[in-house]
Amino acid sequence: MTLQVDVVVVGGGQAGLAVGHHLRCRSVDLEILGFDPAPGGSWQQMWDSLHLS
Repeated sequence: MTLQVDVVVVGGGQAGLAVGHHLRCRSVDLEILGFDPAPGGSWQQMWDSLHLS
């Protein structure tokens, strides 16, 4: 199976998720690739008060 997207974001941490959010708001077809099993990287363990909106 081949997946075709306009943009591949490498990294599912804070910066990758923020970039993905802004691209998605502009209707860009994208895929976010990350190493961890869940998105957010260290964001999840260190900063409960940070939210992507």
